[in-house]
Amino acid sequence: MLCERCHVNPATVHLKKSINGVLDEKHLCQTCAEETGELQILNLGNPLGSFFETLLGSMELKPAMMQTKCEVCGLTFDDFRQKGEFGCSDCYVTFREELKPILRRIQGDVIHKGKVPKRAGGTLSIKREIEKLRDNLKELVAKEEYEKAAKVRDEIKKLEAQSGGEEQ
Repeated sequence: MLCERCHVNPATVHLKKSINGVLDEKHLCQTCAEETGELQILNLGNPLGSFFETLLGSMELKPAMMQTKCEVCGLTFDDFRQKGEFGCSDCYVTFREELKPILRRIQGDVIHKGKVPKRAGGTLSIKREIEKLRDNLKELVAKEEYEKAAKVRDEIKKLEAQSGGEEQ
């Protein structure tokens, strides 16, 4: 299919507009689309950089924090703020303290508590279940629902025995 405007180049830009229920279709080449203003290429820049810049914008950054530098790749924390990406895996260790407030803000905590694969998470899933039950136990005791609390306590003991008694 040739461009509807110049009738020379192949049409590579296909536009469909619906205005008040009337469908308007255009088939243009790249050049004609740019010339008519139909094709506006967005410059998104670095979305991760702007994301971290926004997150860190409200955070008070100390000069020492900004000058912290990774010994392996030479990246500074200020470079990370602008780029939104680390230079190497050692950056995670180098900038550990600076990252903690960011992680807390994004996911609520600095410890990841996501899903655990069934085949790999035997004891870990039991530990998480014990944590949930303990929270439930505290709520039940606070509400003075002692019979339910006793059942939850027994379930915790059962799971602790199952995991080898690691949780106390």
